[in-house]
Amino acid sequence: MQNQTPFLGFWQDLPKPLVGLAPMDGVTDVVCRTLVARHGKPDVMFTEFTHVEGLIRASQRLLQDFEYTEMERPVVAQIYGHKPEFFYLATHIVCELGFDGVDINMGCPAKKVVSKNCGAGLIRVPELAQEIVRQTRQAILDWTAGQTLMDIGLPNKLIRLIKEANARRGVTAPQRQQIPYSVKTRLGYDSCIIEEWVQTLLEEKPAVITIHGRTLKQMYKGEADWEAIARAAEIIHQTDTLVFGNGDVTTLQGAAEKIISSGVDGGLLGRVAIGMPWIFENKTLLREFVNKARTEVVPIAEKSPLQRLQISLEHADLLQKLRGDRIYPALKRHLSGYLSGFPGAAVLRRQAMLTQNFEELRAQLLPFTQLEEHDVA
Repeated sequence: MQNQTPFLGFWQDLPKPLVGLAPMDGVTDVVCRTLVARHGKPDVMFTEFTHVEGLIRASQRLLQDFEYTEMERPVVAQIYGHKPEFFYLATHIVCELGFDGVDINMGCPAKKVVSKNCGAGLIRVPELAQEIVRQTRQAILDWTAGQTLMDIGLPNKLIRLIKEANARRGVTAPQRQQIPYSVKTRLGYDSCIIEEWVQTLLEEKPAVITIHGRTLKQMYKGEADWEAIARAAEIIHQTDTLVFGNGDVTTLQGAAEKIISSGVDGGLLGRVAIGMPWIFENKTLLREFVNKARTEVVPIAEKSPLQRLQISLEHADLLQKLRGDRIYPALKRHLSGYLSGFPGAAVLRRQAMLTQNFEELRAQLLPFTQLEEHDVA
C-alpha cells in the first residue's frame, strides 16, 4: 500500500533553506566528505553514486563507496541502476549500514550509465523509474519491520563485510527505524519536460526531489535553467515533498540568490567544493540572507595560502591512511583546487601535479608549511 504522504525523516528537522554537498562520482568519497565535515560542515552530504547490482556482485570493492564517518551525519547513500529487484536488495544494505537516507540517481548523464537506462536514462522510461522508487520504499518498510539480510538471500560474505563496516564505526546493529528516500534528477532527456516529470515522481511520494537545471543532452554545458527549477518547485510545493536545486552555484551568495529566485527549499553545491572544503562555513549567514535577516553579501570563508597548504596535506594524509598509495591519482583533482587563488599558486600547483606519490607531495609542500604566513604568500 502506497504512503499517503512522504516520510521526511531527518529532512523535516533541518533548518531551511539548507545547503548540502552534492554527490560527485570520483570526488565526494569518505575522505572528501570528512574534510568538508571538519572545515565547514554542510547541512547534509551524499555519497558517490553506487551501482545497485554491482553492490551485490562486487561487494568488497563497492562497499568502500559506502564508508562514512559519524561526523558526516546526516549522510545519504546514493544508488543507481535499472533493475528494481536490485534496488530492493541494495536499499536493505543502506539501511543496515545505518545511513540517514537513500537517494536514487536519475540524473547522471554519462553515456555508459544512460545507455542501460540508468541515471538520467530513467527519464525516458517513467514506469521503470516509478517501480524502482516503489521497490526502494518497500525495502525500507520491510527492513524496518525486521527483515534481515539473510532473509532476502544476501551472500554470507557480503553480510560479513557489512557487519565489519559497522564494527569499524563502533556499531553492533543499527536501530531499525524508517529512513526517507529521495530522487536526484534533471530537467529532461533531450528537452525540458520537468513539469510533467516531477508529477510522475511525486506519485511515489519521495521526501525530496533534487533537480539539476540541465537536460541530459546538455550534460554540463550551457547555463543551468533555474527558471525551470522554479516552475518545478511550484508544482512540488503543492505536496509535502521538499525540492532542492543544483547547478552553476559557485558562491554562497549565488546559492542564496538562486534559492530566493526559484523558491526551492535548499541547494546542493558540487564542483565549487573541490579543493574548498570550507565552502559551507558561512551557511548560517546564507540562511539569514534568504530569510531577510541579513542584507550584506554572504562571503565564502577566507583561507590563507598556509592554511590551504596544510589542509591539502591533511587530505593527502587521510587518503593514504584509508586507501594506500594506489589511490594517489584521486588526490590530483582536489590539489588543483587547494593550490589556487594565491600568489605563486600556479607554479606550486604545476610542481605538485608532477608528483607520483604521497611522499613526493609531502616533500614538495611541507617546506612551505614551515614558513611564516607572509613568506608563503
